[in-house]
Amino acid sequence: MVFHPGRLPTLNKMTKQSWTLLTLAIVLGALYVARFTDLGRQQRIQINVAIRPVRLNAGPDDVLPVIFGLDREWPLTSVRLAPLSEATNSRPKCIWQLTTKKTSTPVRGFAYGEKISGMEFVAGVAPSKLEAGVTYRLEVEAGHAKGQADFTAQSAAPAN
Repeated sequence: MVFHPGRLPTLNKMTKQSWTLLTLAIVLGALYVARFTDLGRQQRIQINVAIRPVRLNAGPDDVLPVIFGLDREWPLTSVRLAPLSEATNSRPKCIWQLTTKKTSTPVRGFAYGEKISGMEFVAGVAPSKLEAGVTYRLEVEAGHAKGQADFTAQSAAPAN
């Protein structure tokens, strides 16, 4: 580019090849971001369900304790548990439901029926008793991240 006094410098026009290469770079960059990063994807909370066979003096209607483990510490905002037959409804009847207005203390696991720090029972209702042989669905949320797990409650009464 040559500078002439009294005239503004002019920029060279981009060639067709330059525009093609620029477009290709933008498209490849967008494909990389979409395919190899979590940008724009909803995070999934992984839940492990453990049923602990440690119930002494169990009655005929008692079930074994259920422990839920999370893949990492999450500041939960919602916990819901409903029978699987109800969970597929648009408004399931939850037997255990906790919520928070802000965020709770981050947790990596919790037991069924336990009050998680920073969370409150919905409508002040305490958790209902699980029934042996019934399949349940646990749904948890931590902000925009969600997770769910299904399990079947097992009887704590010794088998004869």
